[in-house]
Amino acid sequence: MSGARKDAPRPTESSLLLSRSLLLSRSGLDQPRPSTRDRLMAALSTVGVLFLVPFAVHDFLRERYVLATAVVAVVATLAVDAVAIQRRRSPPIPYALLLVPMAAAIMIALRTLGVIGAFWCYPAVLFFFFVLRRWPANLCSIALLAAATWMVHRYLGTRITVRFSVSLAMTIVIVNIFQSIIRDLQGRLLELAITDPLTGAFNRRQMDSRLAEAIPVSRRTGRPVSALMIDIDHFKRINDEWGHEAGDEVLKALVLLVKDRSRQIDLMFRMGGEEFVLLLPATAEAEAARLAEELRASIAAAPLLGGRPVTVSIGVAELRADDDRESWIKRADDALYVAKNGGRNRVARAAA
Repeated sequence: MSGARKDAPRPTESSLLLSRSLLLSRSGLDQPRPSTRDRLMAALSTVGVLFLVPFAVHDFLRERYVLATAVVAVVATLAVDAVAIQRRRSPPIPYALLLVPMAAAIMIALRTLGVIGAFWCYPAVLFFFFVLRRWPANLCSIALLAAATWMVHRYLGTRITVRFSVSLAMTIVIVNIFQSIIRDLQGRLLELAITDPLTGAFNRRQMDSRLAEAIPVSRRTGRPVSALMIDIDHFKRINDEWGHEAGDEVLKALVLLVKDRSRQIDLMFRMGGEEFVLLLPATAEAEAARLAEELRASIAAAPLLGGRPVTVSIGVAELRADDDRESWIKRADDALYVAKNGGRNRVARAAA
């Protein structure tokens, strides 16, 4: 089967669309989900408005009109987005554009207030990392560090400049460290949420979600999609004779073998116990049956249990026009039972 999969034709544009909709995107960890991000942004904007309005009033009373106007601009942009989010609308001002009035206000504060204005660089760095991706956030932070260092040195002297630059640089480094830790934890939590901890295959909840997504994508693109229901033959006998640890090793080895002989767009799920589902995007039932037969033969020939053969029965079902997720999987399950009743170690098609 390995050779057949490796030599398969390259996916077409429509099959790539199908696979993109089905495959889990790891790069999605770099950005929070939009709804969550918007809620956090609304809270942050509200807090920013509440804290900055008194400073704007104070600067007006002190006749620092340029600085007061810059602070008001920051308050206005934050307020506009906060109100829109509270009304469940898209923020009219892109988050990245909020950096423009904020940077202007910081530069004016540095020029007007000296070292007191430099204090605003620290929350600005945190804001950069919240609004932007990591590398743009680092670039903006470094640019702010360079500009603020130049202004502090020009107006406040070398002694204060060194302390300010070192402390702001340390803040940038610490934020990067914390962000790396958080992203690593996010990745681990996501993996625990969607995968079976024993085998590394996707879990039942993820299977339900991906099968439900595959149906409208297949109908929109006109590409077929099939599912293989895979069950290890006599698995209870393996546990009874060899022990549960040996059974666990068989499950893990089976998943590794199937993944090694599958395409990148194929997704494997542990349905429960010794039953697995392999989702085959852009694959009609006849092709899926051929691939299932090659997979069955590969498993039977692999040393999964100390030299003793381990076999599987496989049911194959292509998505039909009137199928929903439950009926589709039931047809694959019915085909699996046909294979079981036919003597095991064989493949059965739902269409047959």
